[in-house]
Amino acid sequence: MPAETLDFKGNTIHPTAIIHPSLKIGTGNFIGAFSIIEENVTLGDNNYIGPYCIIGDIGESIKFFDKERKGVIIGNNNRFTKQITIDGGTVEPTRIHNETLWLKNAHGGHDCIVHNNVQVRANVIVGGHVTVLEGVKIYLGAIIHQRLTVPQNCIIGMGAIVIKKTILVERGVYVGNPAKLLKISE
Repeated sequence: MPAETLDFKGNTIHPTAIIHPSLKIGTGNFIGAFSIIEENVTLGDNNYIGPYCIIGDIGESIKFFDKERKGVIIGNNNRFTKQITIDGGTVEPTRIHNETLWLKNAHGGHDCIVHNNVQVRANVIVGGHVTVLEGVKIYLGAIIHQRLTVPQNCIIGMGAIVIKKTILVERGVYVGNPAKLLKISE
């Protein structure tokens, strides 16, 4: 273990990370430099949280700024590379299940639910109360409007803007602004 990291209950935490004392944490996790873990966060096992990530900050919803934070629940084997933000829930906890990949500057909005094996690429915005089902891939710079459900194995293409009126189907490949169905993937 490098000298600049701390071993805390079987987890590697950079000394510049700011961890709220209410954190419930499993084992085998890595929390990188200058990351912030806010209150009411649960972190499973074997997650990687890279530098400058913020997990559990107050949701970006004006009517909830003064309310109790519902937190974030993160499962196992997730990878948050760097500068990822996952907002805490406003009604229920924000939930990130297992085996997800989040690349630089991606954002998970308050109360979102992201299921297993989802890839969220760089500069993606997943709005509040969005449910992303298993196997979805969201590519560079895409935006998903709040309160939508992204069906299993969808692909949201680079720069696609999924608006409220977009009808999403399982295994659909979506591109453009507003996003339109390009094809059904195999």
